[in-house]
Amino acid sequence: MARHPNTPAAVLGILAPEFPQVVLANPALPLLRLADPHLLRAWPDGAFHALLRLPDVPAWVRAHLIRHGRTELLIPLAQHPALQEPEVLSLARHAAWLVRARIAARPHLPPDLLAALAADPDYGVRLAVASRPSLPAGVAALLREDTSRFVRQVAEQTHPARY
Repeated sequence: MARHPNTPAAVLGILAPEFPQVVLANPALPLLRLADPHLLRAWPDGAFHALLRLPDVPAWVRAHLIRHGRTELLIPLAQHPALQEPEVLSLARHAAWLVRARIAARPHLPPDLLAALAADPDYGVRLAVASRPSLPAGVAALLREDTSRFVRQVAEQTHPARY
């Protein structure tokens, strides 16, 4: 049923938690998306959780989540390896500190983004930056002087000062 081109979009959303790859391969899905640009708004959270477990979650699903997803869905999205730089930058500015912390824990972030996250108002985000195995020297020094004792401790343990 998930593969059949006459399956209604709402039913595809119901089937997606159990059969995410098959739903994405449905030949009518591109047409359904054209007919209803807000098609994914009716899908249950379980569908998105299943799609986010796929290594190749489509860019249009990621874009929908960034624009309309609840924080509970953006947290796993922020960890997804398929994210592109504009998506990472967008999520790095999200209001929820847990989303920003997941971005801060991602490998291969540009130094300017690391510096911005190291100055985040929430200590949980700064803690995620301090926990990274590799940091630019200036960012590590900033975190060793952080207002939070926890951030300072983690930064000192992970990136001790070189005298």
